[in-house]
Amino acid sequence: MTANRQVMVLMAHADDETLGCGGTISKLAACGWDIQTVFVSSGIVTTRGAANHDNREHAVQACSALGVPKPVFLRFEDQKFDAYPVAELCNEVLSLGIEPDLIFSHVGTDLNSDHRIVSEIAKVIGRPRTKPVTILGCEIPATSFWNAETFHGDLFVDISYTLDRKIEAFSRYVNEIQEFPGPWSEDGLKLLARYHGMHAGLPAAEAFVVYRAYGEHLGDL
Repeated sequence: MTANRQVMVLMAHADDETLGCGGTISKLAACGWDIQTVFVSSGIVTTRGAANHDNREHAVQACSALGVPKPVFLRFEDQKFDAYPVAELCNEVLSLGIEPDLIFSHVGTDLNSDHRIVSEIAKVIGRPRTKPVTILGCEIPATSFWNAETFHGDLFVDISYTLDRKIEAFSRYVNEIQEFPGPWSEDGLKLLARYHGMHAGLPAAEAFVVYRAYGEHLGDL
């Protein structure tokens, strides 16, 4: 049991936490880590024609299913993060007063511009000025591939025992669930977990890009 370790799950949109690292944060929560999920967006999707999808309550339910606390939503509009200075975005996150030992966030190869911007925010707020801060970039299924980039995982986390919990958590996002072969389907998520597991000699895994890592933060993974 690891006590008093702080995790910030810093994501652009509600559902990214479950898609990218749901199995891993559920595993860390069971090991006693303090986990805070922060969405830079407001949780309301406004970019799909006339439909406005409010994912806030679904995110609360998903986090509960993963065994992590209620998430925090910031005020920035979905798919318009590039309309704000990065310093403003960073300061909004910093104002929460969270001092993480470990940050999970997006990667810079992602097709979604909001995701790429949040990846940069994570690197800024995670500068190790007063203590070591590990930063891991997660894969949102298919979004790197759709950018003609391969997701190159450096770190593989065994989620054999938390994959079902990840699937259950994502089922709460009724606005986002797809039918296979959509990557945000139950079969799609299981297939990706087995694909990464195959690379690591495991039944199922989540993969991460290591931006910076310290051994003391990786022992429970």
